[in-house]
Amino acid sequence: MISLKRKGYLYQDIYNFNNIEKAFNEVCKNTKNKRKVAIFREYKCSYISKIHDVLENRAYIPGPYNVFTIYEPKERRIVSQSMFDKIVNHLVSRHILYPSIIPCLINENVASRKNLGTNAGLNIRANIEKKFYNLYKNDYYILKCDISKFFASIDHEILKQKLKRKIKDKDALNIVFSIIDSDENGLSIGNMTSQVLAIFYLNDLDHFIKEELKISSYIRYQDDFLLYHHSKKHLSYCLEKIKEFLNKEKLILNKKTRIFKGSDNFIFLGRNKYGKYAKYRTVKRKLKKRKYLYYSGTINLSSLVTSQLSYSHLEELNKKRRQNN
Repeated sequence: MISLKRKGYLYQDIYNFNNIEKAFNEVCKNTKNKRKVAIFREYKCSYISKIHDVLENRAYIPGPYNVFTIYEPKERRIVSQSMFDKIVNHLVSRHILYPSIIPCLINENVASRKNLGTNAGLNIRANIEKKFYNLYKNDYYILKCDISKFFASIDHEILKQKLKRKIKDKDALNIVFSIIDSDENGLSIGNMTSQVLAIFYLNDLDHFIKEELKISSYIRYQDDFLLYHHSKKHLSYCLEKIKEFLNKEKLILNKKTRIFKGSDNFIFLGRNKYGKYAKYRTVKRKLKKRKYLYYSGTINLSSLVTSQLSYSHLEELNKKRRQNN
């Protein structure tokens, strides 16, 4: 397993005026509420000065979250923050988490990193399956694993212990820990720090799979990962060992976890083995689910009508695409 020195002298970079201004501009650029952005830009110097003073004095306390729930493609709890908190979140991610965490991650961990992402994951999958087909035709197997409620299940104390092995700057640890503890359970989807911490949480699992289980052909995107091997028996053994490992991390695999044959056309990162989008979530099924949510009082009429208009438009585009083909 790779051994890297713990990082120190990180905290001072988050209250550097140039870094704060860069984070300020990045957050404004990526925030959809333009009215909120306009107000924030009008008092830019005041906000930057306030952020600097709060961080320099080690006085930052995360503000309350605006919490809402989305239901497509599945039910998830999402949070949004104030502009002030978003900027601090970006500073902590860029200047504390990135320098201390990114160097220890393996290349097969493709989520939330520069020059990686879903396209990189799909390319790795295609290259692995081409290699295995050349060696074994379709006589090989894939263990597809998916963790149940990953973000919500991340244990704060385990995560903090992992971070202590990478960061020795106490002020840096304190502000990261305050952000982690700002949510009662797990990590909040919607924060930049949550994305970085989530890809790091399973870093020990990545090394376990590659180095202990001797799986050289492997891909992970957050909590969705694939192991390739010519022996189904070995992958069954790996599955049991992964369950044991995840149990120590207070995580469990969900019912979508299974072993596929090399010829099976399963979905990974929303695409099948030929690179085509998943077809199992049809417009009719989506609309049926939205109607159920409306009649059960979970969503309002406006949300249902918006969904119907959107899905109807999508269905028309799909019809035209099929006609053109």
